[in-house]
Amino acid sequence: MRINRKASKKIITGLFYCSVIFVFILPLIRLLIMSFTIGDGIGLNHYRELLHEERTMNSIKNTIFIAIGATLVSVIAGGILAFLLAYTNIKRKKTIEVFILSQFIIPSYIITLAWSNLLQAKGSINQIMMYLHLPMFNIYSIPGIIFILGLCNTPLVYMITLHMLRKIPRDLEWAARVSGYSQWQSMIKINLVQALPALVSGGILSFLSAMDNFSVPAFLGISSNIPVLSTYIYEKAIGFGPSAFSQAAALSVILSIIAITGTIFQGSFVRKSSSMDSIKEDASLRVVLQHKTRRIVEWVVLLIFAFINIVPLTSMIITSFQKFFGGKLLISNMTIRNYAFVFSNRGVRTAAFNSLALALITCIICIVIGTIIAYMKVRKNSKSVKLVEIGASLTYGVPGIVLALAMIFHWARVPNVYGTIRILMISYITRYLVLQIKGSTTATLSVEPSLEEASAISGSSLYRTWREIIIPLISKQVLVSSFFIFISSMTELTLSSMLAAAGTRTIGLTVFNLQQAGTYNISAALSVIIVAFILTGYLVSVLIQKLSIAAIYKKLKTPKVFTEKIKKPCFEER
Repeated sequence: MRINRKASKKIITGLFYCSVIFVFILPLIRLLIMSFTIGDGIGLNHYRELLHEERTMNSIKNTIFIAIGATLVSVIAGGILAFLLAYTNIKRKKTIEVFILSQFIIPSYIITLAWSNLLQAKGSINQIMMYLHLPMFNIYSIPGIIFILGLCNTPLVYMITLHMLRKIPRDLEWAARVSGYSQWQSMIKINLVQALPALVSGGILSFLSAMDNFSVPAFLGISSNIPVLSTYIYEKAIGFGPSAFSQAAALSVILSIIAITGTIFQGSFVRKSSSMDSIKEDASLRVVLQHKTRRIVEWVVLLIFAFINIVPLTSMIITSFQKFFGGKLLISNMTIRNYAFVFSNRGVRTAAFNSLALALITCIICIVIGTIIAYMKVRKNSKSVKLVEIGASLTYGVPGIVLALAMIFHWARVPNVYGTIRILMISYITRYLVLQIKGSTTATLSVEPSLEEASAISGSSLYRTWREIIIPLISKQVLVSSFFIFISSMTELTLSSMLAAAGTRTIGLTVFNLQQAGTYNISAALSVIIVAFILTGYLVSVLIQKLSIAAIYKKLKTPKVFTEKIKKPCFEER
């Protein structure tokens, strides 16, 4: 019996390893092989051909230049905002933070659409610029792409830097002040130096996000002939010719090498700042601005972010009610037909249903698998779990357009997957699973192992322990962490642009197709509905988080005697 058990355990473990390799790692290996495939042989011909093409070199230059420019914008803006909200005495910090995070929650293609509506040639801002004899701002340009990507990536730098600034011990500042440093000298020589790894880490994440982004260059760059690697891969993949897919694979490998190199550098900076992980955040004021200075700084930040967030969205809402794009703001030019089309059109309804179904299924599967893997990682420290995490990190680390191409090469060989909604579901799960693993790991670490031990002593089964103890304790935190997966899956564009077929189009792809077709008013109406849905979901997640915190405080105020739980195996006190 023991031999059979050992053999069956080895078989199950082997099947598990094979499944992980097949789902996560093999698609990327197939992509790499495809980039070297020449007819019946293998060679570097595709790389040579691409590197001799002027458009390839322009794509690489544009990609790096745009990514660096967007990174500078996000690092400067995110770093300054993190400092102001972490250390100074400005008021309305929650309002400012909502404005900052909205750039992260709302899909980048909707932000792009909103700004393109606002900065159109006949728009009010460019008309004012023309009246003042100033050059008009062309959003369909490299500076325009840098501006939008910089805005979208600012929250990444802000969140990482904010937490690090609050973890810097005040003792270091006091020691510097005793040594004769002024407050600003200590901030620069102590706090800035301590926060630099987090700032650089956020900058690298911003750089990688700009490299990976498909929607912003697609919306602004394709029509103005500004190629970047992500859109150039898309052009090659949907193009014709015997070597189209192979050349797209070669471009994907080039983009992946840059992305993975950046990820390695980012990981090294994260390790440098990991020494402060155990330090509790200190949200107390460190820089007290004078009343007049405080009000100026406060209102400047509020006005800038109110303009960045509210004005483009307001412009998009107005556009969604207009009969003609770029028309004058008159009652006679207003209509609700655009919304009527969105709600009545069969293609839009199908896309909305597909996106909602994919988001729900992806979220549920990621929660179940991610939580089990997180539990095994925390409690068992299993090697097989590490392989899953490595595989999931790889599929999340490579750019979305690269993963989409890898999925085509891999799953096209499996019957009844390619061309169906199944390939989108598989792609979303492999893309976002690592996020749930990390979120569930944090939730599992908050559960004391002694509670599980007490349950085992009282005779409860593993199933009952999960039902009565673990799930109630981690559920709210797991659901909050899965919110990003749900929203990302719901509004995803990059994967669906390559993988969606006629009946499996998603809401993000529908917005893209409407915009590319020139029906700007209808795409604006659909975007307004998406933003309303996202903001509602965000408010629900915030409410769940607040209820979770309130429940924890309530338990702390009315503590139960732990020994009573051992005597009562039914665990009535929840």
